[in-house]
Amino acid sequence: ILRDADALVSVEDAEEEVCELYSVYYSRDGHERLDLVDPSKTELEIEIEGGQRAFVVTIGQNPNINGELGQTGAVLWNSSVVMSEYFARKSQEGWNLADLNIVELGSGCGLVGLSLHRLGARRVVLTDQSRMMKLLGRNIDRNRLAAVSKRDKVTEILATEYVWGAMPEDQAVLREPVDMVVASDCVYHESVAPLLVSALVDVCKSRSMSGAGGRTVGVIGQELRSDLVHQAFIAQLLEHFVVRRAPVSESVDRVYALYLVWLRE
Repeated sequence: ILRDADALVSVEDAEEEVCELYSVYYSRDGHERLDLVDPSKTELEIEIEGGQRAFVVTIGQNPNINGELGQTGAVLWNSSVVMSEYFARKSQEGWNLADLNIVELGSGCGLVGLSLHRLGARRVVLTDQSRMMKLLGRNIDRNRLAAVSKRDKVTEILATEYVWGAMPEDQAVLREPVDMVVASDCVYHESVAPLLVSALVDVCKSRSMSGAGGRTVGVIGQELRSDLVHQAFIAQLLEHFVVRRAPVSESVDRVYALYLVWLRE
């Protein structure tokens, strides 16, 4: 995963990072914003491109879960499509997902985790608050890969509750050493940043505590909305992690930032 780290942009200071993103890349123009999902529908078929072959993930949504149309994790956001297609491209470029145990934080409707499952990840654990479990379970059932023959390797995918700020109660989350932890567009307010970073630290540290070698790599995506929120998040990350930004494309980088992180030694 980190073999092409030299192509990544080193992030050393949160203020400088935000200044570069919002002065060089960021576009406030509505016509340049991504328009990849429809939060008003109860079901979407999302085509994920970028890999050897495109594939479709069927996603159920619940726009009214909080009584506010499209304002919760129960609907898709553009960022989940961007990250899913990033993984599809990286899989095509040589990332061997078949060996990875992956945990997703703040899965929402589950598109990113489901895409990783469809791309052949050995094990994917989708996590979110308890109210999301029914929707996540249905979306897993819609998209679960089945073995075609007895010789086929059946990959594991499951959903479970994980409340940030403490270790997960369900031991299935960290039952095996985690190779990758992912989070897509989870920080919408400054108060969320320390909770997400705390969860990232806990998941990454669990690998060394288990006695497993190597490191856990985090892949984190964030849509560019508020410079203050973004700066607070990056500052929190830098306290614990080496942070590298992964350029995606000119159109995506105007509205979205994707980072690879790993714990400082």
